[in-house]
Amino acid sequence: MRSRASATTGEPWYRLGVAAILWRVLRNPVGLSVMLSLTILVVLPLGAAPAQIALVAGSCLTAVGIAVYWDLLSLPARIRRVTTQLGLVHRPPRGRVQRLRCSGWHPVTRHHARLTWRLPPGVTLSDVLDRQEALEQATDSEMVCWVEHRRLVMEVLRAPIPDHVSFSSFYEATPPPGRLVIGLGQSHRGRLWVDLAILPHLLVGGMTGGGKSVFLTQALTHLVLTHHADQLRLVCVDLKGGIELGAFSDIPHSFEEVVTSVDGAARALGSVRDEVDRRLQALRNAGVRDIDAWDETGRPPWPRILVVVDELAELTVRELGAAPAAVAAQKAATGRLAEIARLGRAVGIHLILCTQRPDAEAVPGQLKANLAGTVAFRVRSEVNSHILLESDRAALLPHHPGRAIWAHERLEEFQAIHLIADEAQRLLAVRAQELSGGGPVVVTPGPLDTSLNSGSISGRSEFPGIESTPWGSPDTGETEGAR
Repeated sequence: MRSRASATTGEPWYRLGVAAILWRVLRNPVGLSVMLSLTILVVLPLGAAPAQIALVAGSCLTAVGIAVYWDLLSLPARIRRVTTQLGLVHRPPRGRVQRLRCSGWHPVTRHHARLTWRLPPGVTLSDVLDRQEALEQATDSEMVCWVEHRRLVMEVLRAPIPDHVSFSSFYEATPPPGRLVIGLGQSHRGRLWVDLAILPHLLVGGMTGGGKSVFLTQALTHLVLTHHADQLRLVCVDLKGGIELGAFSDIPHSFEEVVTSVDGAARALGSVRDEVDRRLQALRNAGVRDIDAWDETGRPPWPRILVVVDELAELTVRELGAAPAAVAAQKAATGRLAEIARLGRAVGIHLILCTQRPDAEAVPGQLKANLAGTVAFRVRSEVNSHILLESDRAALLPHHPGRAIWAHERLEEFQAIHLIADEAQRLLAVRAQELSGGGPVVVTPGPLDTSLNSGSISGRSEFPGIESTPWGSPDTGETEGAR
């Protein structure tokens, strides 16, 4: 058709070729800016003043520079090139290849931007998610993608992950509001925080030497430094000999010395389970749904209870021989742990469970289903990673102590906060001396009574410091047993 039109009109064939080339050039931002700049320079009068020529030339160079940056160097241009290389395009039988088109770029902070894309025909959100890991590696960022109003929205986080995050430097920043806020570390987003009161339970897994114990120590140390003993109580179960959590035995927040045996863990978890029942009964009598609503009624507040278990596998799958009592204690401890995970959120009782054996036996399904948040350090195999994250990200982490994946609403790589044991002991000793030397009124708990494991609801709490808490006044209609 083109050759016939050229023959009839007498138009040389090369003019059509030049027009096609110009069309392709003008559709490109860089080509368009260059053509416009040359046009402006050509139409300048011959006798123009040097200052006028310099001003026009500077404006043209600025326009070309902006076009080059937008089309070649900007974040949307880099992402567009990578998506093209990964095959996120539409290739029709005839015509141009259709790629992702950026329809919006909204920088939130220096290292945080939100981009909106028009997807080419045939490319779906699932295609983008399947290639998300390659996109993140190519752009050195973390991405969160979703579809909104028929557009692909891409949140890009590009803050550098440091190799070391110290305890003091991290907690210099003001934490977000919350009841049990702890810091996780530094990610592409920046500082990562989590509120255990909302979460409400946390699973920490990874191979030996990955940083689990250091992470647990810094989290508990921060909670002790920022909460009084009448606001937070700790039940520590350390089945690795009491070495990792031994520093928390002598602080006012702990009920007793760290539990180091399966039998002792069964008794301690039985007491916590009884406290769950007692608090649930009190909530029913008061006609409120959870501990936050209880506090709003003006009644004396309950302290949050945090149960920490370091080496969950010792509690769930350890071979204890043929001793019936030991086997029964192990089953009782595992069952009570699952019940606390299921019922604890409403009454302000939370779990942090750590294991270096993240397999299906060590973390039973009925327990893991109630652990909303996971911190996964490096693991040996993709199978272990899938159990923790339902992804292989933990098996692909670099061999760097403290590098982990945070899994809650999405997966996020971060460098965990580092706190050496000697510094943690020093901070805890100063805190214990501060609480015992004056200041605000603090209820100092005594030893935890672990002899009552019947599961019945008693009129007095087994947890020291709150046994005298009234459940209501005589005119509320509550029973003496609930009081």
